[in-house]
Amino acid sequence: MKPNILYYSDCYFFAGCENMIANFLNDKSIQSDFSVSFAYNYSEKYEQGLNLRVSNTAYKKFPLRLMKQFIYQKPLSTSLIVSIAYRTFFAFYMLLYKYLAICVNTAILFRFFTKQKIDILHINNGGYPAAYSCYSSVLAAKMAGVHKIVYVINNLTDDYKHPFRWLDYPIDFFIKKWVTVFITGSENAGERLKKILKLDESKQLTINNGIQKRTITLSKEQFKVKYSILENKFVASVVANLETRKGHIFLLQAILQIKNQYPQSLIPLFIFEGLGPEKKSLEKYVSENELDDFVLMIDYIPDVFNLLNASDVVILPSIASEDFPNIIIEAMSLGKPVIGTNIGGIPEQIENNKTGIVVKPQNSDELKNAIIKLSSDLSVLQQFSVEAQKKFDALYEYSISVNKYHNLYKLILTS
Repeated sequence: MKPNILYYSDCYFFAGCENMIANFLNDKSIQSDFSVSFAYNYSEKYEQGLNLRVSNTAYKKFPLRLMKQFIYQKPLSTSLIVSIAYRTFFAFYMLLYKYLAICVNTAILFRFFTKQKIDILHINNGGYPAAYSCYSSVLAAKMAGVHKIVYVINNLTDDYKHPFRWLDYPIDFFIKKWVTVFITGSENAGERLKKILKLDESKQLTINNGIQKRTITLSKEQFKVKYSILENKFVASVVANLETRKGHIFLLQAILQIKNQYPQSLIPLFIFEGLGPEKKSLEKYVSENELDDFVLMIDYIPDVFNLLNASDVVILPSIASEDFPNIIIEAMSLGKPVIGTNIGGIPEQIENNKTGIVVKPQNSDELKNAIIKLSSDLSVLQQFSVEAQKKFDALYEYSISVNKYHNLYKLILTS
């Protein structure tokens, strides 16, 4: 009889960190050696993404109704007193909600786990700590007698500097004790995790995420026609949620510098794909600085690989909370050089001045220089393109990552 592996995830939409889940559920080699099932905290957006990305149906699917993350909303008032009172109230409300959610979700998951036969529980998380139910899944699994737990962390671990993190310390103690092995996508994230949780070397392993190329449904020329882009226009794309941590504002500052220093004919077209809380402020900056001719903001492109394929370079100007962004290796899979910042695992993905350019975060001058270097010298662009494709093929093709997990599952079952 095949051993049973249950994948578990909690994300309100099918984000980049969920791509490995799709890889596991689609992979025939894992299906041949394991009885596979997948449980997740249901949301309509997540369900849509899951159905879009997972073509295989030979696994059991369990959409669960668990308490969701608390999402903080900024106060509408600009009054300092109102703002402080609002933040204080919601800080304590969030704290109470978080630990109530952990308790409730632990009870629900315990009941669910006891009805399953689970040899390995594979938890897919955001950062650490991230989704409340990922905490709960470890606690519930231990109570239900599950002894092999793989815990994947897809972002940088939060330290204990904030007082609210102090309250996590007792839970963290048991999490690190009961998890068989923690997996991070980058060495950087792994070292941070070990330092903060004080893990033994044997409890942490780095396995780079891999991606499966998606179908290109529009050629570069067809994409440009669809979005009214001049045929010979140099295109730089940014695919990221419009959040402060993604650093779009520093890229806009770099674009403004380029506009003020170079002829209009030499300025690339920058396509921002994504939605998020910073949308209005970014649009305001574009308008106030007359960047409308150089920046095209698109809320959503269904087949994002069409955008990547039509781009000459991809930019990710993140300033915080980033580990091993999928968009970088997705771009590399198409031979696209990437300009990224020196945070998290990004410097492990991008070999500076070989497959792309790594710049300091929050540094619009370095962003400007990198953009000009790649847009003005096509021989350098082509050289970087070739090297990006080579590195992807050697390290980040999805089957490489899946095989490493497959071997890990076999190893921990015999240990």
